[in-house]
Amino acid sequence: MAVRKFIERANRADLKKMALLTVVAGFSNALLIVVINQVAILVAEAKRPSWLETSAFLVAFILYYVCNKRALLRANSIIEGLLKDLRIEIVDKLRKSELRTVNDIGRGKLYSLLAYETNHLSVAFPLLVESFQQAVLLAVALIYLAYLSWAALLIFLFAILTGILVYWSINQSYSDVMQKVTDQQARMLDLFGDILHGSKELRLNSKRREDISKTFAEESRNTEELLTSAGEQWTMLVLLSAFVMYLMLGIVAFIFPHYVDDHGAIIFQLIPTLLFCLAPLSKIVAQSPMFLRANVGLQGIFSLENQLAAAGQVSPALARKKGEKFQDFQTISYSDIVYNYRDAGGDISFTSGPWDLTLNRGELIFLVGGNGSGKSTVLRLISGLYQRDAGQTAVDGRVVPEHDIVGVRELFTALFSDFHLFDRFYGLETVNQQEVDHYIEMMEMTDKVKFVDGGFSQLQMSTGQRKRLALIVALLEDRPIYLFDEWSAEQDVHFREIFYTRILADLKAKGKTVVVVTHDERFWHLADRVIKFDMGQIEWERPGAQTRQ
Repeated sequence: MAVRKFIERANRADLKKMALLTVVAGFSNALLIVVINQVAILVAEAKRPSWLETSAFLVAFILYYVCNKRALLRANSIIEGLLKDLRIEIVDKLRKSELRTVNDIGRGKLYSLLAYETNHLSVAFPLLVESFQQAVLLAVALIYLAYLSWAALLIFLFAILTGILVYWSINQSYSDVMQKVTDQQARMLDLFGDILHGSKELRLNSKRREDISKTFAEESRNTEELLTSAGEQWTMLVLLSAFVMYLMLGIVAFIFPHYVDDHGAIIFQLIPTLLFCLAPLSKIVAQSPMFLRANVGLQGIFSLENQLAAAGQVSPALARKKGEKFQDFQTISYSDIVYNYRDAGGDISFTSGPWDLTLNRGELIFLVGGNGSGKSTVLRLISGLYQRDAGQTAVDGRVVPEHDIVGVRELFTALFSDFHLFDRFYGLETVNQQEVDHYIEMMEMTDKVKFVDGGFSQLQMSTGQRKRLALIVALLEDRPIYLFDEWSAEQDVHFREIFYTRILADLKAKGKTVVVVTHDERFWHLADRVIKFDMGQIEWERPGAQTRQ
């Protein structure tokens, strides 16, 4: 069971202390039942409870309250510590994983598992501890029931066995439904992402807006049906305890008098004892859907962990170490590179390659071609973000083994068209304030943004302005190779001029290798080489000077 496997990650000493506290709380709870039952007998005989019964009740109550409180608090501390470690472990594997692996998993599934499912665990584990305590209470109550009447114990066990058989049948259906609910939630999160991130496009196209509304309504209906089905299974689980209780009480009330001697003498002890036995059982059954949901979520998280581990991982420290031997490169050559995009069915939808490309140190290269010609894919392939399906990479004439590609990746800084601007300068904690201010002035944004507390003072700007901020961060990284994916697309004429004639020129003067995906034909002559792509292959390559119109 996934929950047990997860709990076994906790410190053994902490688990033992929590278990001991839970057992003591359970026994104390059971002792309260016995004391109250004995006091009820005394009252029925017109007697008053003595100091012994009173003391026993007070001691049992204090033990129960203190031990139960500490057990639940310790359970909460243990589970939150485990969840913290789990989140860190998953994120660590994510940052070490290849981009294709992360894309294949899907953002919706990642959000669902890391946010929703871990929250379920946070609630479920303390309830699991309480259920364990209730199980201890049940065990002691059953011993007391056997002391009162073996026949009553057998009736109770018969009713419970009947309930267990029904429970397992319902449980299987509930588990299947909850697995579908988890998958459906991931799809809904993906759809929410489309609606939020594509808000501009949706408002400009009423047909698209109508279609996505229909899709959302359909997925919402699917979610409703699944959750309704889950609710039906949960209702059956809750009503099961009532079925068992009335089955048992009916037998004791209507059948016992005919077959059990001295029935009248013990009936007033049996009924409350049986009800006390049912109370913890009812709690366990009522809380079981939470455990099942937590178990399904954990299975999904463990499956995600295995998927990430199987894809292979490289730590940032190892990547930096591997990258040290490539820092002084003069040429990087890519030969017979092929990369296949595949649809959901596994069929190839687009192929980049085969193509050959060489990057020389200090060279400015423009990649041109129509939309969909594969230029952005080329950037992801030469930087090592995509794992090619065929071909090889060589640095200064030496072929780079696959396990060292992460080292080549350390040479690159890239600004893609779908760039993400972080709220802090991660990896640049020691950056110089004056240098940042210099670049902010260069980007003509001194009246809009400041560098404070390790990041920009605000990020809510136009796409073009955000691109300028992202460019500042890229320049601060000061890596040997820069990749720009249509960076100038959202810039005005004035700033396009600055980008091509000043920023790119400065990078080239510093000996940086720069590869730019561009449609700005009037600047092509500034490049050392211009390479045109079409349908994933190189159509032509020529010196930039020959492209002047």
